[in-house]
Amino acid sequence: MLDEIKKIQGINHNEFDSMIDTWIESAKLDLKSIGIDDAKIDKQDSLINTAIITYVLSLIDVSNAELYANSYALQKDALRHTKEYMKDTGNGI
Repeated sequence: MLDEIKKIQGINHNEFDSMIDTWIESAKLDLKSIGIDDAKIDKQDSLINTAIITYVLSLIDVSNAELYANSYALQKDALRHTKEYMKDTGNGI
């Protein structure tokens, strides 16, 4: 995912790798905090990956930060309302 984000942003060096990796992990924690299943976050799921990339782009791409932040919020909300992405709480929710 790091390489994909760097390619999108045209970054061809490693100076920001650590920061980008931190933001990727922050996005994963944010998704976990709303109840998204850890297994879905940890495997290569295109909807989850797109949300994570959008989250990171909202922090990297200053000129489009608001656009990406709004897009991430919509993606996160859609994932939250899709049963297959939510943790099984054992009570039918």
